[in-house]
Parts: sequence; structure tokens; C-alpha cells
Amino acid sequence: MALIKLGCFSDTLQLDISVTLIFPQKCDRSPDIPSGPYKVLYLLHGLKQNETSYVRNSMVERYVRDLPLVVVMPAVGRSFYTDQDRGYPYFTFLTEELPSILSTMFNISTKREDTYIAGLSMGGYGAFKAALKRPDLYAKAASMSGALDLVALTHKMADVKQPFGSEWENTFGDLENVADGPHDLFALARANSITKPELYVTCGDDDFLLEDNQHFVEIVRQSYQLTYEQFPGAHTWDFWDTALIRIVRWLFPIEAAI
Repeated sequence: MALIKLGCFSDTLQLDISVTLIFPQKCDRSPDIPSGPYKVLYLLHGLKQNETSYVRNSMVERYVRDLPLVVVMPAVGRSFYTDQDRGYPYFTFLTEELPSILSTMFNISTKREDTYIAGLSMGGYGAFKAALKRPDLYAKAASMSGALDLVALTHKMADVKQPFGSEWENTFGDLENVADGPHDLFALARANSITKPELYVTCGDDDFLLEDNQHFVEIVRQSYQLTYEQFPGAHTWDFWDTALIRIVRWLFPIEAAI
């Protein structure tokens, strides 16, 4: 497998962007890797992280080393992977421009059935927002300790001093209008009537977002094929590293050797 650090220009964001990729490499270490086009997993970082966080804090390279899978880890700052109300169009970058850029550079599949998206915390929200709003693009989506109930989260954070004064309003607009709006995962889930991605949710017993995750699962599993796993852990890399193993096994129940 190869670890690729990509820097290029985004027309959508009008800035240079950074992406880390794990790419299959047929070699003595992985002699059974087939030729492409390869399946793709967009793996999204959390609020205080970047495109290097997974390879620095988890063993994701080891978990996917023998799979015909490209792992794409883009940097999006603190954007919540959203076309921000007063900011940058990161959702459009993630779902439209980035796949287009990568498909011109690498031998990857652009088929829905070969495209997955996952993330932790803020990235769990981003993964589900992408999959629920653009179910034509992603066959499966996974969330680890995700910020899945945005309405509940904004209430939780109302009395917490924020590092950047109007960050939430700049991202989502008027917070009183989040419920049932374009950023609300519950509303996006209800809007899908035909094409639906498979969903995987996991959260730790001691995670501060556990109740929000349980609420999301309770509501959304009524109309989606959804797998939920809860096990010991908190909002930490110890939990997320183990969760990555479970996600890879969920995505590749036969091929995964971990």
C-alpha cells in the first residue's frame, strides 16, 4: 500500500487543499491486490483534526492493507463538511469537486456501489449528511461518536464558551432554525424515499454524545438498514481505532483479514 499526500487547488473553495490517501499497492507485502478501478472510502476527521489525524492516531493503514480500497482523508477545518451560511462551500467540495479531481488522477471507481463514507465526531455528522443528502453517491455510510443530533448539540453547547464567537451561526445560520432545516440529519433522512444508503453507527458507553446517537438510531432505523454497536469507550482515539476495525469488517465482511 502507498501513503500519498496530495496538495492541489480547489476551484470550489478558491484555495489550496490537502488530502491524504491510502492507496492499494500490489507488491511482495500485498501480492493479492487486484488491479483497479478501486473502491473508495472517504474518511472524515473531527472538529479539531485534519487530513493527517487518522494515520497519526490510528492503525487504519494496517486495517485496509490487503483490500482493493482507496481511503481518502481530506482536510476541511472546522466546517462540519457543510456549505457554510457565512463561509465556504465545503459540502459541495466534498461531494462534487473532490471525487471529480481524484477520478482524473487515480484509478478509482465512480460507481455508487463502490463508494463509501465514514467519519468520527464532526466527521460522523459530515459522513451522514453527505450520504443522506446525496444517496445517489454513497452505498454505505458509517459514524463513530458522531454529532448526529445537531439540534440537541446546539442546546448542549449554548452555555459553553466557544473559542470563536459566531462560529456556529457562521456555519449553520440561525440556530433557532436548525430543526427540520437543510443541516438537520433527521430531516434529511425523512426526505429520502427510494435510494437509501446502508448506515452504521457506533458510540462509546462514556461518550458525551451517546444519548444523541441512541436517539438518532431509534428514529432512523425505522426506515433505514442500520447497524448499531455500542461498546466501552469515550470520545477518544482508543475508541475510534477499535471502531475502525468494526467499520472495515462491516464494509468488507469477507475480504477483511483483521
